Amino acid sequence: MRSLILPLVALQLLFAGACTPYTVHSSARPLAQGESRRTSMFFVVPGGAKFESDSGGGSASAALPGYDIEQRYGLDDRSDVGLRITTVSGAIVSYKRRLDGPSDKDSRATALMLGGGFVNLGQHAHFEATLITSGREGRSFTPYGGIRALQVVRMSTDVPNDKPTLGGFGGVRFGDNAAGISLELGVFYDRSALGLRRNDVVIVPSVSFSGGALRRMVGR
Repeated sequence: MRSLILPLVALQLLFAGACTPYTVHSSARPLAQGESRRTSMFFVVPGGAKFESDSGGGSASAALPGYDIEQRYGLDDRSDVGLRITTVSGAIVSYKRRLDGPSDKDSRATALMLGGGFVNLGQHAHFEATLITSGREGRSFTPYGGIRALQVVRMSTDVPNDKPTLGGFGGVRFGDNAAGISLELGVFYDRSALGLRRNDVVIVPSVSFSGGALRRMVGR
């Protein structure tokens, strides 16, 4: 019986701690009308879970990994829309709108991205707002960064309320929309509603593969 309980506890911790969509992995420039792109995001939350020691020696922390998939589609000359699946426990739809020009303007860009959906296997509704700025995309790499606010609202009285999550992120994408690899680091203030973490400051390193980049690496 114990062998069955431990995997269930591990899955509960994974969903509770790693389903928060901290990562962005997107420049401010929306996709062109009719263009589509899939991005696979791999991230880890250091110290994302806290465990009490059986020997009475206090508590220990462990890192929580996560894996999100996002599919984006260009709507018009200034905006695109995306669907993100968060660690097989939620789904979020987001709309990105460029604020300083059309999508085909190859220069520094600024965009606002708003989203909503559900996380934690439908136990919480999720809302987010992100302001992104990025460099010119005509080179072999594109720096980007911004600020991000996240909020979940409980859908049932059986789950706890949560405070807003606020933070910033920065990264660089190598390649282009057809096949790109991004490295990103986010820093957020996020109080754990379940008390799973020791600290309220969360540092999230991540990597993503967009377009055909992951297929090319696996093929090699």
